[in-house]
Amino acid sequence: MGLGPRLDIRQTQSLVMTQQLQAAIKLLALSNLEIEAFIAEELAKNPLLEARSGEAGEAVVVTPDRETGDEAPEPQGADELTASGTEALDLDWRDAALDTDSASDLGPASDEGFDFDRLAACETGLCEHLLAQLHGSGGRTGELAEAIVHELEETGYLATPFEAIQVATGASRAEVAEALKVVQSLDPPGVGARSLAECLALQARAADRYDPAMARLIDNLDLLARGAMKDLKRICGVDEEDLADMVRELRAYDPKPGCRFVTKEP
Repeated sequence: MGLGPRLDIRQTQSLVMTQQLQAAIKLLALSNLEIEAFIAEELAKNPLLEARSGEAGEAVVVTPDRETGDEAPEPQGADELTASGTEALDLDWRDAALDTDSASDLGPASDEGFDFDRLAACETGLCEHLLAQLHGSGGRTGELAEAIVHELEETGYLATPFEAIQVATGASRAEVAEALKVVQSLDPPGVGARSLAECLALQARAADRYDPAMARLIDNLDLLARGAMKDLKRICGVDEEDLADMVRELRAYDPKPGCRFVTKEP
């Protein structure tokens, strides 16, 4: 029998223990107290997570939706928490819409156009608060700024696409952009944002903290949600202490600046 190289194709089966599967198995073995400790640890590491009581009184983790500011669906147990990877950011901000000047920041795709009926009355405290600051602003920019204020959601975000405002008002894109800058300069900082990243960036600018390192941190909120601190230190060019300070400051910002003006019914 001659000896020589030979190519064989074989099919085998194996069980691959992914990190997600390992985490799920680990969580299943924990007691209620240990799971609560795990959640508390994740909340401490991730400034974009928040916890609230579930229907049965257990703590559940909720995350702000990037476009509308609404709360994302809540994991109800250890399996779902692990399956979600405890990623606090719903990357449905079109996943790539973290750069506030990109075209994808026009807001969520929506069939709803610009609603001029909302200009007839100001239904929210936020609207009244912003219009009071615009009082006396004249010209085309002032008119467009008032129109944009009436389109803001109660969270303070602008969900109406630029194109809808342009078509309804007959304004150019440059005019709408200039009016939006006026709205974004009003109190509270962060109103008029079209994404969570833009909302945080506006608040950082108002606090005079929007330096290059903070800008890179805000542009990489997905890494922050995953707790990838080593990657963030490299990207931001800061040490561990400076990064911790930046994260603490970022956590102090309000992801829903308009909600403080919502009147709660008794």
